Amino acid sequence: MKLNLVCQQYAAFRKALGERFAVNGRYVRAFCRVMGPNIDIAEIAPDKVSAFLNGSGPLTTTWQVRHNALLGFYRYAISRGFVRKSPLPLTIPKLSPVFQPHIYSVNELRRILDSAESCRRPRSDLDACGLRTLILLMYGAALRTSEALSLKIGDVDLAGAVLTIRESKFFKSRLVPVGLKTIRILTDYIDHRNLGRSGPDDPFFVGRNSKQIPIHMFERAFVQIRNHAGLRREGGPRCQPRLHDLRHTAAVHRLVRWYREGKDVQKLLHQLSIYMGHTNLAATQVYLSMTPDLLHEASQRFERYAMQEAQP
Repeated sequence: MKLNLVCQQYAAFRKALGERFAVNGRYVRAFCRVMGPNIDIAEIAPDKVSAFLNGSGPLTTTWQVRHNALLGFYRYAISRGFVRKSPLPLTIPKLSPVFQPHIYSVNELRRILDSAESCRRPRSDLDACGLRTLILLMYGAALRTSEALSLKIGDVDLAGAVLTIRESKFFKSRLVPVGLKTIRILTDYIDHRNLGRSGPDDPFFVGRNSKQIPIHMFERAFVQIRNHAGLRREGGPRCQPRLHDLRHTAAVHRLVRWYREGKDVQKLLHQLSIYMGHTNLAATQVYLSMTPDLLHEASQRFERYAMQEAQP
């Protein structure tokens, strides 16, 4: 059977199960393009599959994502009798070290905000006010980039101090309370962009063309802002601080603050998980990178606990 027909049937099957099939679907379609859509699925050789998985650069976790996408695809193909066995490699290669998110310091966050003006261009669809508001909101509410950009006017309840995040990752919607500082920032943005006449279903964050800001445009602008602020890490482009690291930073800074305030961190972690829209606590733990501040506060907490236990 032709590969493109199997890919189409597999995509329809996954979506019928209620999946968005976005990430895996993208890699399955890429596999189809690389192999050739008119090739018979039974004629695809293992060496071609391995070449697709390896790509042209160093092996990263992308290899695992591609492998996972094709693993499900070939399970489907075998169950339907389109192919007798899977051409996927039997061994998993040793990958490069796991990417470590960059936890921005307060000083670095200030430098990023001060550098928002660096993206000002006469013909640019983005302005400094919108960029600053997006960055502050992503940090203040620990939002994903797509969640911030997808906000509608009706999702931003300034009177109730709450944001409605609709059908984000894992098809989950949630309410995100925000503080007074964030409310003032959002209010200033509304006044600046003159959004008062917009309808509830209109995008909240828009460019100068009054259209919703595409994620690639925001990411490209952030790279320029980051470079202007002088934020660089060792390694190539893949290792540099990212927009998504604002979400990591928000989680770590909140945890450090809880330690310093003497809060019950183990109990509050569950609340943080819900706030960030995670399906389980393990997903939240990925964001809690160990930083010097976090290690110091955790050790201080343990030291106080040990001293109390040692007292008669």
